Amino acid sequence: MRFLTGAAICIALGCTTPASAQDTVPLPVRIEGPAHIQLHVTKTDRRDAGPERQTAFTYDVALSKAQEATGRREIVWRLTHVDGEDVTPESSPSPDIRMTVDETLTPLSLDNLAEIIAATRRQLEMSGEPEMTERTLRLLAALTPETAAPLFTVDARTIAIGQGTDLFLGEDNAYEEEGRLPWGGAHVLMIGTYRLVEVDQVTGKARLRWEQEIDPDSLIEAIPAMIDGLLADKAKQDDSADTAAKIRADLANATLRNNRSCDFTIDIATGLAEKVDCLTVVEFVAGEERSRRETRLMATQTLTSRP
Repeated sequence: MRFLTGAAICIALGCTTPASAQDTVPLPVRIEGPAHIQLHVTKTDRRDAGPERQTAFTYDVALSKAQEATGRREIVWRLTHVDGEDVTPESSPSPDIRMTVDETLTPLSLDNLAEIIAATRRQLEMSGEPEMTERTLRLLAALTPETAAPLFTVDARTIAIGQGTDLFLGEDNAYEEEGRLPWGGAHVLMIGTYRLVEVDQVTGKARLRWEQEIDPDSLIEAIPAMIDGLLADKAKQDDSADTAAKIRADLANATLRNNRSCDFTIDIATGLAEKVDCLTVVEFVAGEERSRRETRLMATQTLTSRP
C-alpha cells in the first residue's frame, strides 16, 4: 500500500510597522495589468529513504488587467526553461496553462482544459498502461474548467496562499476546511493557520507563515470509510478473507500525518509573494508498513516590464 503555533518573533527595533491590536494589516495584490511576472519554481521530492529528486522551472507569467466589477484577471503560465535549459512552445513538455484568477491570483478556472487533457492523453499513452489511461481519461472527461483548476493549477494555488491577506500582526488566524482522503473518499477536517510574522516598511517586505494539518479527531472518524475503500480496491486483486482481516487489523491503529507549511516574503508595493518556501510531509504507518513522502516547493516572483 503506497499513500499519499506559535512562533518566536524577533523584530528589529524601529524597522517594523507600528500596529495596534485593533488594526489589521491588509496586503492586497496591487498590479496594474497587463503585466508580466518572471517566476522560478524549484520542486523536490523524496520518498522514504530514497534519493531526493529535484527539478527547476522558469515561467513567463502574463497577467491581464483586472476586471473592474469582479477583480478577476486572465493569466497565462508559459514554460521557458527546465533545469536551466531553454524551452520553446514547440519543445515544451507542458502546454501553456491558461487560467482565470481572483484578486489574490488564486486560480478559479482552467481555461484551456481541452488542450491540457489532450497533452495528458499523450503522456498517458506513452506510459504503456492502457487500463490506467482509459480510467484516467474517463475521469478527466467529466471535469469542467472550474473543477479542473484544483487538479492542474496546484503550484499557482500554493504560491497564491500568501497573497491578499488582511491579518493582525503577530496573531494566529485559524480556519477550517473540508478535505478528502484518497481511500474511499472519506472526508476529513483540515485545520489551517495564518500568521503575519513581520511587516518592515524600510525594506518594503512582509513575512507570512501558513500551516495546515488534519484534525486528529476527524481522521479517527474517517478510518472506517478508509478501511472499506482500501478493502474494495484490494479485493480486485485478492478477495480472500485472510487478506481482508489483515488489512483491518493493520489499519485499526494506523496513523497518518499530513502537514503543510509555507513561509512567504511579500513585496508590499505589489502584493506578490516574492519568495515562497512550502514543505509538505505525509507519513503513514499501518502495521509493519511505513511510508513517508516529503515534497518542497520554492518559488520566486519578479514583476517585469517584458517577458
